[in-house]
Amino acid sequence: MNPFDRFIFTVYSLFVTLLFILFSAVMLGWTAPWILLRDVFYPGRPEIFWPLMAVTILIGIRLFWVSIYRRQKRPLHVVLAENALGQVNLSLSAVEDLANKVAGRIQGVREVSSQMVEVPQGVGLKVQASVTPDINVPNASAEIQNMIKEKVFEITGLQVSSVEVHIQSISVTKPRVE
Repeated sequence: MNPFDRFIFTVYSLFVTLLFILFSAVMLGWTAPWILLRDVFYPGRPEIFWPLMAVTILIGIRLFWVSIYRRQKRPLHVVLAENALGQVNLSLSAVEDLANKVAGRIQGVREVSSQMVEVPQGVGLKVQASVTPDINVPNASAEIQNMIKEKVFEITGLQVSSVEVHIQSISVTKPRVE
């Protein structure tokens, strides 16, 4: 929740709480709040009642929207193991870097970038790459998928359920041999 929403949540909560305290006091027989409430909600004074109700309703709608709308925040890490000494966490960017390195070592694959994605079966990777024109794209894509899945499991123990490969471009120039 951002600071603005926290502020209006605080104001709204205080307003509603104060209003219920006043109504409760009137229900218990205290007449002083009744005079205040009667003056504020008097039908002959719409300049107070309607703006107050409009603001209250708009704040309520805003808070309701914030409560049901959740931005997808990527977790920064995944717990690989937990034991008596503590947790072993793996950064998701480390898995992405590993996938980039593995895919970049495949003959004919260039400019690799990967991103962890959530899939129904667990975690997956979305890999975008450029390839040279002298390779078979379907074979290279299958090799990227297999190598990434195997190496990520071998090194991290994390089971990648899917590797989605997107070939962004076929480079005209071949990479330099160093």
